[in-house]
Parts: sequence; structure tokens; C-alpha cells
Amino acid sequence: MKVAAMIFLIMFFTISPCLAQKTPMEKAYALYFQGKMQDAITIMEGEAEKNPDPKTFYFIGYAYYKMNKMELAREYFDKAYKAEAFYSPPVKENK
Repeated sequence: MKVAAMIFLIMFFTISPCLAQKTPMEKAYALYFQGKMQDAITIMEGEAEKNPDPKTFYFIGYAYYKMNKMELAREYFDKAYKAEAFYSPPVKENK
């Protein structure tokens, strides 16, 4: 019984730190929802340098938008759109 308990404790303390680690995107989202936009942007700009991804550009653009920094928001929204048309601005229909 003691051996089984020891094995469980060793496995628990070995595996749990691995599960607690977050990806940069998860950290950035957490910071964003805590209202720490600039910290989230800093993480994502670092990620965008390593791996340019339209989702990352869009995320940065939206964070700048929430900070009311419209020129920077537009810059990143444009990068997202140029990388993938899915991120295009909505088109108003004339009726």
C-alpha cells in the first residue's frame, strides 16, 4: 500500500507542473481578459516574429482596438487580412 501511495505522489508531482504550463497564446488571452492589453500584445508580437500567423495579427489588432489605438489596430488587422482573406472587414450591402 505504501509503495502504491509513493508511486502516486511521485507521478502527481512530476506530471502536474507540465499541465500547469501555458502556451504563449493562452498566457496572452489570460492577460487580455485581465485588462493587461499591453502585456498581451508584447507576448503576441514576440510570437508573431517567430511565426507570422493571421490569428496572432488579428489578436494584436483587437487588443490595440480595445486600447483605442486605431492606427496600430488597423495595421495589424491589415496584416491579418493580407495573410488570410478570412480576416477581411465586413462589406456593407447596398439595398
